[in-house]
Amino acid sequence: MKKLNNWEKETLNLIENVIDKNGYKATSQRREILYIFIKHNQKHLSAEEVYEYVKQEGIGLATVYRNIKIFVDLDILKEIRVDDTNYYELKMYGKKPLHIHFQCENCGCIEDILDQDIILEYLRINRLIEDKQSCEIFDMDIMFHGLCKDCIKE
Repeated sequence: MKKLNNWEKETLNLIENVIDKNGYKATSQRREILYIFIKHNQKHLSAEEVYEYVKQEGIGLATVYRNIKIFVDLDILKEIRVDDTNYYELKMYGKKPLHIHFQCENCGCIEDILDQDIILEYLRINRLIEDKQSCEIFDMDIMFHGLCKDCIKE
């Protein structure tokens, strides 16, 4: 594993605590896989993409899949299904989960929509649904489809 900055170390320590508290060990293979998600925290990675990063460490594809499933079950990773492929990203701790994504129908890129006004509007809708339906929403996934700015230019 390469050198970590302070944020990366803190994030890895938080995740290792979640793993330990749920009866799993923070093995070197798990740490390597988590390191990839921490290093690429702005990306949505498939299991195959993670494998490409960790195979030189002697980690097999089956091990990547097995550990990703554990991380999803422990709410460490969020799974996003696009077409026939599952992508994964780190969940953010301490915030109400809200993921707004945009997928380009031409090049296939997936981007997080992070605009504060848009997020606040969706959180307002979330509260309205909870009030009107007398329920509690734990998670919300929104996926917009279209053409990204690079593909529009082409």
